[in-house]
Amino acid sequence: MLEWLRDLTVFRVAGLLGVFFGLLGVILPMVVYRGREGERYSILNHYISELGERGVSRWAWVFNLCILCCGLAVLICTISLGLGLPGVWAKLGMLFGVVTGLGLIMVGLFPMDNIKPHATAAITFFRGGLLMVLAFSLALLFPPQNEALFSRFFGLVGLIPTAAFGYFLWLMWIVRDKVDQTLSTQEFHRPSVWKLAISEWAVYFSIILWILVLSLGIG
Repeated sequence: MLEWLRDLTVFRVAGLLGVFFGLLGVILPMVVYRGREGERYSILNHYISELGERGVSRWAWVFNLCILCCGLAVLICTISLGLGLPGVWAKLGMLFGVVTGLGLIMVGLFPMDNIKPHATAAITFFRGGLLMVLAFSLALLFPPQNEALFSRFFGLVGLIPTAAFGYFLWLMWIVRDKVDQTLSTQEFHRPSVWKLAISEWAVYFSIILWILVLSLGIG
């Protein structure tokens, strides 16, 4: 079993599937979305998870199912990458990747209309994702002596999602005492441009880019 997962082809396939489900899960629900006030979806002032809010998002089930599948893909691809790369940092990346994948699965299982477990799952994903990307980036930038398998360029790519995760988590830390209310959009006056929503989408785009580049480059 471990030898099968150690093959970086598994990482490539699982990573590309994760990107596919991640994109499909937001694009389709976004097209048909109408909010509580009849508004169309905008990445400038809507959270990603609003696409999975049952009773509001018309295709919430598509988002939630795709996010669950994406979480499973993250589990597999990070285990494969952790086993395929040498060194302690890679193994830590694998550990944090498992946490990240489980958090993403829980986001799909507990949509935004179930706000307390959803908030816990989302924060688990964001914290785990930051540590996962950071650990794998260090593994690629500073491999054990004579064990460099890939260009250090792939480690530098991780700086983009690391910065995005870090900024979003900093914004969430500011409102840490009321995170449930912050993530909820019920009885909420939505600004036309909302930095929390934009920063969350920055995380989304950067993690998609990171997985895509690594899957195509080292898988």
